[in-house]
Amino acid sequence: MNIKLRPAKPDDAQRCGTICYEAFAAIANQHNFPPDLPSAEVTIGLISKLIANPRFYTIVAEIDHQVVGSNFMDERSAIAGIGPITIDPTVQNRGIGRALMGDCMTRAAERRVPGVRLIQAGYHTRSLSLYTKLGFVTREPIAVMQGASLDLQILGSKSSRSRSAGLRPRVLQSPWARSQRRSARCDQARNCDRRGA
Repeated sequence: MNIKLRPAKPDDAQRCGTICYEAFAAIANQHNFPPDLPSAEVTIGLISKLIANPRFYTIVAEIDHQVVGSNFMDERSAIAGIGPITIDPTVQNRGIGRALMGDCMTRAAERRVPGVRLIQAGYHTRSLSLYTKLGFVTREPIAVMQGASLDLQILGSKSSRSRSAGLRPRVLQSPWARSQRRSARCDQARNCDRRGA
């Protein structure tokens, strides 16, 4: 199998976006997680923007002139950010991901960036193994919180929706902070009762 790497072109967005969506959806489904991206169309739009942005290094992998994977590196700051990297699920585990990662890491070394970062789903042990072999070190966990928002105002920010509905802005607080305030109100009420007796 001969893997060829080349810079991504705008015409690659459709194929790369479809692969990206299918690859992330496949691994998420295997672990009963919702996919990171909502649809192939949304993912194609995202990949189109990355390819069009000159501050992203974009690379695709081909086998027999067919695009089978892609990788992106954000070069907008001192620390380069790799991803998303995705391989067509039908040809995974054949060294394509290693080739794409190696290319980006070579690019980072040539540009003498002080560091390279990426985010990796904890349940995807194959990619975690690859990144560890390439010298990446786990620095911090990141939690993904999903679901409907509470639509509360946070730290005094102003919401046009709240103002137009005549609602009083509220500050999002932890359960601990709420219990402390409740306790303080109870203490105040008891003090008032004692003073009034």
